[in-house]
Amino acid sequence: MISCTEFIPLYSELFKYLEELGGHDEVVRYWEYISDTYVADLLGKEVKGKGIRGCWDYWAKSLNEEACDFRMEMDEKEGVFSIDMRYCPSRGRLNEFQHIEPYHDYCGHCALLYSRQLEKYGIIMEEFDMSKISEAKCFERYRIKPEFIPRECKVEKLVMDVKASENEYFHRDFHISGERGLRYVGEKFGDAAVVEYLKRFTKAYFAPLIEKVRKNGLCEMKKHIDSIYEIEKKKENVNCKLEDGKLVVKVSECPGVVYMKSAGYEPSKWYIENTRTVNRVIAEEAGYEFELKSYDESNGAAEYVYKKL
Repeated sequence: MISCTEFIPLYSELFKYLEELGGHDEVVRYWEYISDTYVADLLGKEVKGKGIRGCWDYWAKSLNEEACDFRMEMDEKEGVFSIDMRYCPSRGRLNEFQHIEPYHDYCGHCALLYSRQLEKYGIIMEEFDMSKISEAKCFERYRIKPEFIPRECKVEKLVMDVKASENEYFHRDFHISGERGLRYVGEKFGDAAVVEYLKRFTKAYFAPLIEKVRKNGLCEMKKHIDSIYEIEKKKENVNCKLEDGKLVVKVSECPGVVYMKSAGYEPSKWYIENTRTVNRVIAEEAGYEFELKSYDESNGAAEYVYKKL
């Protein structure tokens, strides 16, 4: 499983792969797909009938779950909403990686995903300043057209000023975002493309882990797997047994699958590759053999083995 805290590099590598397949236009087509499906559902239900206040309600949840350092303002009388992102932990983590480069237009997806949907409700993006994304900073401001202001508008001014240290970086919706990337690649380019995408991601992002496993053995893989389930707050869901040069992993439930289904989202047939392909590539690159003995699509329960070649 790829944890929700690892979604950002997964997304960045997806954009790189899509650009190889069809240029930047293909990346934009993917952003439009995500906007018209995932974002339309989540943001649309907040904004419909609520106007600019829906923006406030939507981002109040997501920015806190992503542990952002930000100042958010809303003026219903003026019909204005803005986010001053003083530090985006997602972009910040991407900037800090030494072994992978961020996709050259990574933050471009934010501007398109939201503005595309908000325009349906008369909310127009007035400004999106990405001049400081190298410092994980940005600024965006939206204004609602007067004719779209709800009749029952409270005409309030609200400010939310939050430090990153006040929250934990733990946004489970990233599981859905990551899965939709697999679905898009699978539906448009086929099974082999999904495997190739995850193979490239694994070799790039997990390069430090692969080197540790190659150098120190399967104790490093055990440590990594245990850490994933601890991050997901489900360490009781995994049992890793290392003996005689073999690592046996038993997962009672995948936190990603369980969360997605609880949110009403059904993972695609390609989600298994987060377990099968990612682990196989790590094993092969580190000089080991990987075998997926079982996988239950209903809850992501699995059993797999790492062993010497």
